[in-house]
Amino acid sequence: MLKKSLYLISYTLLVIVISSLITTAYFHYFVLNQNAGNSIEQNSLRSVSEQDIQKSPIKDENSVIELFSYACHYCSINEKHVDKLESRIPQGSRLIRLHVNGEQMGVFSNTAPLFATLTVMGIEPQYRESAYKAVIKDKIDLGNPQNRDRWLQDNGIDLEAYTKASQSQGVQDLLSYMSEVSKYYKINATPTFVVNKKWLAIQDRDFPAFSDHLLSLLQHDKPLEQ
Repeated sequence: MLKKSLYLISYTLLVIVISSLITTAYFHYFVLNQNAGNSIEQNSLRSVSEQDIQKSPIKDENSVIELFSYACHYCSINEKHVDKLESRIPQGSRLIRLHVNGEQMGVFSNTAPLFATLTVMGIEPQYRESAYKAVIKDKIDLGNPQNRDRWLQDNGIDLEAYTKASQSQGVQDLLSYMSEVSKYYKINATPTFVVNKKWLAIQDRDFPAFSDHLLSLLQHDKPLEQ
């Protein structure tokens, strides 16, 4: 009788354990994955209304704008892919890089003044890789004037010329423009691509498929299916 009772108890406990494992597995593999998939679908691409397009601070028509940061790892590793995308932009359209700027992006906005100043000086592209390396790999805060000036010297950039440019109206206007675009489109992740003032796309597939996706938005006003 005792053996039979122990057998029933053991069997009951085994059923309970197996049921718990099945329930847990179902939750993780079906419910959580499904929700994650929906989240990606909802967040990787969105569009603004026609009214918002008309009021957009973006100045360039027929454009793909990459909103990035020197502190963004994904921006850094995608540089060569974005360069290739730029070479595929059709005539009459432009790919433009803007550094995010504004409180909503926190430390990712710290190097916006550096980007704006180097851009006005006409030398930003050639020092972009070095800026990425300093911020991401070497953990240098280039928003700090002392660190920034040391980095400028290490890269052979004239400090006097940089200081003069940083105080120019052109830099102030570019910083204001980057702030307006970042705020208007509620940018909270980098890189984000704004296409034709309408579409906000975050990478949801590998390059060059993502480039094809952006070009479809630019040329045909519709996304590509994955």
